[in-house]
Amino acid sequence: GDAQSDDYVAIVRDDNNSILSIQSPDYKPVQNSEVFDLAYNLGADIKVESALSMNGGRRMVVLCKTGTMDATTNDVVEKYMALVNSHDGTLALAALPTSVRIVCQNTLSMAMAEGMKKSFRIVHTGDMNETRKAMANALQFYTKTGKLFEEKVDILVRKELTKADIQKFWMDVWGMIEEPVVANPQTEKEYANYLAATVAIRKWADTFDGERQELNAPANLWLAANAVTKELQHRVPARGKKPTFESSAFSNLIGKNQDNTISVMKYALTLA
Repeated sequence: GDAQSDDYVAIVRDDNNSILSIQSPDYKPVQNSEVFDLAYNLGADIKVESALSMNGGRRMVVLCKTGTMDATTNDVVEKYMALVNSHDGTLALAALPTSVRIVCQNTLSMAMAEGMKKSFRIVHTGDMNETRKAMANALQFYTKTGKLFEEKVDILVRKELTKADIQKFWMDVWGMIEEPVVANPQTEKEYANYLAATVAIRKWADTFDGERQELNAPANLWLAANAVTKELQHRVPARGKKPTFESSAFSNLIGKNQDNTISVMKYALTLA
């Protein structure tokens, strides 16, 4: 709901009357019920599977499952279109082509190719007919992105690597998402980074070896990249505030974790 004056609009939760945000008078909120209405009318072959609310209802995601694909034998990737919205002005209503790789439960953006948009913004004018037309365009964007995603996955699967190739890839990736590793560390900071990289790469190697055995797959770039992204998305902080399920899921879908995941995948594609 909303409470209005000449100067501002307060976006208020109907169930507990808490204020979600203050917006200008011409702000047109998209109600959660409208997002669900859009999701349920995407088409008979698209199923609304789950929804996520966080920050006291200020942000929400509806996951619409559109199908599955096999990266390799037994390596299933489920494809989704996520509808993302906020009531605090931080996110516009958007369709986000995404996927979940079942074998290690990591969330992969379909925007793996260089220059691809991560999401399709759905402009909401207050007219639901216009919004539905925008959803049709979002579906076209999703379909095109999904086809490109399958092509990129196939490229990574087909690129087989030597042990030395994989070690270099992981070291380069660490340098991208953390700090470049100095071969002969001299300072305390350089040495600490070297040790942290060594520990992380050992975890990636364990995941990689376990997946190769589980899937009976060759050593390829797809598995090497996913070993990194799994750890990025499921790591538990050594100290500090432990993330909630909702905050972790959101970061894996559209936040920092997903940004790092996309960076890893795009870098992997440059080596294929």
